Amino acid sequence: MALRKTIPMTELRDRLTPEQREQHGTDYHGSRGGWVRPTDKPTPGTPKKG
Repeated sequence: MALRKTIPMTELRDRLTPEQREQHGTDYHGSRGGWVRPTDKPTPGTPKKG
């Protein structure tokens, strides 16, 4: 049996649990320099803190 040099990203992504996908999720923002972690967005209808 031969060893593979690379593993397709789709195969790796399919092995992740939903919690792991959320933990490692990033968004692309060209103005901010590329891939960055998403910020927490407020839920509509909740009062502001402070």
